[in-house]
Amino acid sequence: MIRTGLIWSGLAIAAMLATLVWAWSALPAGVDIPVHWGPGGEADGFATRGKALLILAILPASALFTSVALALAPSLDPFKANLRRSSQAYVAIWAGCMVLLAALTAGIALMMVRGANGATNSNEFVRFVLAGCGVLFVIIGNYLPKTRKSFFIGIRTPWTLTSDYTWEKTHRLVGPLFIAAGLVGIVLAFTMSGIWLVFSFVGTILAVSLFGVAYSWWVWRKADDRDEGADYVV
Repeated sequence: MIRTGLIWSGLAIAAMLATLVWAWSALPAGVDIPVHWGPGGEADGFATRGKALLILAILPASALFTSVALALAPSLDPFKANLRRSSQAYVAIWAGCMVLLAALTAGIALMMVRGANGATNSNEFVRFVLAGCGVLFVIIGNYLPKTRKSFFIGIRTPWTLTSDYTWEKTHRLVGPLFIAAGLVGIVLAFTMSGIWLVFSFVGTILAVSLFGVAYSWWVWRKADDRDEGADYVV
């Protein structure tokens, strides 16, 4: 499980570093480089080439930090056996995060180069970023029902972590809802624009997540094994 995840991380980080090298050679010196864009894709923040590359380097650094955390997590989780039994979900989520970060790095580098050469709007990239996030939620939703109780993946609430029944019931329902939310997000990414696109996308994901938390409490109230975990009083 860890080895496979680290292979994905290595490939993704290598691609991200290659993107940084390409961006350094493609970005002109002495020109303001766009480094921040509004919801509509308009550049609203600029920096020198060196600072722009440092900002872009945050993504591979984040990928490295995430990879180390994911590699160490199984040894830290009190439910180690459960996490190993959820290895397919763990690796899929790990790989999905790495691919998304690599795609973000490539996309942002391209936006920087285009902006430095006169392009004023990157609205299409915003759409593809949100669509990519939607795909990641579809992947997560597909694997959620296959996960076992763990501190590092899944809907981790005081109620799911103290009841196997609550964990299973919650993830069997929330998994398909995450898939639906991801698909809705993909549709929104190509049918809406501007700030309303961002609000609608985030609102959809947030609504499903909050529902999962509330549903876990509702199931836990009637779970036969609710007293087998920590002594939570609700």
